[in-house]
Amino acid sequence: MRIFIFFLLFFSWNWAIAQDLVILHTNDIHSHLMGFSPETEYSPLVNNNDSTLGGFARIAGYIKSERESNNDKLLTVDAGDFLMGTIFQTIELTKGFQLNLMHETGYDYIALGNHEFDYGPDSLAQIINNSKNNGPIPQLLCANFNFDKTPDAEKLKELFVNGTILPFDIFEKNNYRIGIFGIMGEKAANYIPGVYNAEFEKMNKAARKTAKHLKKNEKVDIVIALSHSGIYRDKKGNWKGEDITLGRKNNDIDIIISGHSHSKVKYPIQAGNTIVVQAASSGMYVGRIEVVFDSNGKPLFQYKLVEMNDTIIADKQTQKKIEAQIPIIEQSVLSSIGVNFDTPVLETSFDLTLNEQKAANSNLGPFVADAMYNWLNTENRPGTDIVAVAAGVIRDNIKKGEHGMQNINDIFNVMPLGLGYDSVPGTPLAKIHITGRELKRVTELILAVSDVRTSYYLYFSGMRVYANTDKGLFRKVKSIEIGNEREGFSPISLNKKDTTLYSVTANAYMIGFIGQLKKMSFGLVNVEPKNSEGEVQNPLDMIIDLDPEKKGLQEAKEWLSIYYYARGLDDVNGNGIPDIPQKYRNARNPIIQVHD
Repeated sequence: MRIFIFFLLFFSWNWAIAQDLVILHTNDIHSHLMGFSPETEYSPLVNNNDSTLGGFARIAGYIKSERESNNDKLLTVDAGDFLMGTIFQTIELTKGFQLNLMHETGYDYIALGNHEFDYGPDSLAQIINNSKNNGPIPQLLCANFNFDKTPDAEKLKELFVNGTILPFDIFEKNNYRIGIFGIMGEKAANYIPGVYNAEFEKMNKAARKTAKHLKKNEKVDIVIALSHSGIYRDKKGNWKGEDITLGRKNNDIDIIISGHSHSKVKYPIQAGNTIVVQAASSGMYVGRIEVVFDSNGKPLFQYKLVEMNDTIIADKQTQKKIEAQIPIIEQSVLSSIGVNFDTPVLETSFDLTLNEQKAANSNLGPFVADAMYNWLNTENRPGTDIVAVAAGVIRDNIKKGEHGMQNINDIFNVMPLGLGYDSVPGTPLAKIHITGRELKRVTELILAVSDVRTSYYLYFSGMRVYANTDKGLFRKVKSIEIGNEREGFSPISLNKKDTTLYSVTANAYMIGFIGQLKKMSFGLVNVEPKNSEGEVQNPLDMIIDLDPEKKGLQEAKEWLSIYYYARGLDDVNGNGIPDIPQKYRNARNPIIQVHD
């Protein structure tokens, strides 16, 4: 009944009431400076001619229009993960650009998200310092970073000391005193790659302490939390997650602007005395909150999501600045593979998608796994028996759009995360050797946890698993076959006495995860990653070298494997651009269900 009354009041609020504050918010932009997808169809300076969403020129245009009508009432913020997700991120370590662009666009505050730490704390500091050398940047916020437990973060600590990053800030808009802080969620912090260490204090404790200080000591009129923590719907459709809990347990927070989970929140969620909002991801939407204070000083809210579609009047200068970065990307990243930024490199007549909540129904996952498998097993490549790809490392879909043409950024966006040990963008691939018995144990554990941790769902190429998923732990997998469609599949022995080794390729972080299974499973699963001779090795020493004869390590990359595989596909319609085969039109579940 309380929820009904809240929404009744919410929708009946008279729009004619002059708002006291207007807050625009985004989250999880992931360096999506161009609209998508496919990116080849994005034309922000011409309205009503494409179906792409997002793009910073559109966001800038929308913020500009709001500033013209609201001026000193306007606050623009982002709830973290502004970096890492497109090929534009590749210039951040050497040049810095996006933070300057966000400042020029009109952003006032940005919280740090987990993907800001993808390259490590010191690399994040380098990116921020690069940007500061270029000009002003928005105020960065994080209230629960733990320096005592994070070694090798001296450069980042300097940014906290000099105020570039603050735990919270206090400012005035339209004569109202506002307190704002950033917070990193516990689950989000766990997604920071294991090769880098970044520790955070418990979010609820830090948030409660900060919000209380702002409301009780600083006497602010409103407290805003930029919380990179996340929300989700349970099986009954109810909103759950760390930010819901945060709101219910903290009466001093008025608004939680949430990030991390990429959730599209159409209506504000009431969590205790707090409202929780989130604007999907990748700049496809901008959330808009109108705030009116009643006679008792209590804030009332009006909210909507604004789609950044082709009706938005984009800002020409912003688009011009973005396009000026393309020659830099072409020279520093794309010249090595002989590709121009705008040139179509792949064509599709259908969408390839992945929804983590329904991972088994994906046709993109199998395509990515097959791309790696086929590329590694052709020409003079190192070869592999099996490729495994986790759903969580696939970050974007391949959309047909109007014409089906994909440029290199559309390909890069599918698997954009990570930085190799060669300092080249993209997570490297690694190959280990394990027995059939070990392979079964790993598969069993993944099947057990993937319902809860959907990002762990695996797509295989080179392997077929026959399983009864209704059975209990370590009783699901009945048999495993390895091979391929061309040469056929053969069963392997799952007997613990059989020491035959099979090579498994995955990204280096996932391979490192396999080596930690004994600890993570409390001793239930013990897999010893081995080389081809059966010698136990550190998984991170098994990164694939594409040319052992050449000096240094020539790393195989996830996104490059998709590009090289795509380059060898047939050109069905004769237009000089390879086509995605029709066999990927439908989903292919890597687990074949059997019953006893």
